[in-house]
Amino acid sequence: MRINTCGSKEKPCILLLHTMFTTGRLFEALIPALAQDYFLVIPTLDGYDPDEKTEYPGTGEELERVEACLKEKQVRELAAAAGSSLGAMLAWGLWQRRRLPIRRLVLDSPPFGWSAVQAAENTKSFWQLVQAVQAAPEAPNVFDAHYGEFGAEMRHSCRSLTRGTIRRSCETCFGPQLPRHIPGGGTKIILVYGGEDPNYQHRKKDLENRPDFSLVVKPGFGHCGFLMQSPLEFAKLLKEE
Repeated sequence: MRINTCGSKEKPCILLLHTMFTTGRLFEALIPALAQDYFLVIPTLDGYDPDEKTEYPGTGEELERVEACLKEKQVRELAAAAGSSLGAMLAWGLWQRRRLPIRRLVLDSPPFGWSAVQAAENTKSFWQLVQAVQAAPEAPNVFDAHYGEFGAEMRHSCRSLTRGTIRRSCETCFGPQLPRHIPGGGTKIILVYGGEDPNYQHRKKDLENRPDFSLVVKPGFGHCGFLMQSPLEFAKLLKEE
């Protein structure tokens, strides 16, 4: 796991966890809006750095490594933990462990509500996509079509992905359910979706009118689209009010 940091360690800390098929560079555009007031910890998860020969080990072991990194940097509390898709589910898991106080939990495009069957199905289709990218890494594909300028970076990340990384990433993403009531325990919880995100459409009725978290829906955006296309607006969600 490669860890990048920005800002002063004396400032409140924000942890940023990226989605599948990307690296910590997903959050580069947020740094100017946050680094003056916060200490940013931005990992590239195991298995996703093309310069490392690692595999994503699964939720529990990856969170142990994230927590060890934060302890090494003497972070005793998070002003915010934020993640997108895969990163959102890891941030959710980190909060559930209750080992580190988190004042603000921002989950972008979290895939709550899918069954474990979906994890197996997506493992197969995602791995086929990765193999196609590895066979022709410079050829534009679905990443470029859906994620614009991030397409090239996502294709680059695919160079190091293994079937094991994809399988365990899908297990992290697909299967966890959103409780009927979330005991916040002092954490402000914000779920962020694009209006066209399949993860939002899948559980739209279950997400609306919930008093235990704030729901932010951005019309016209797809999966992770608000973060990727409006990073400075997204950054405002991470700041304490």
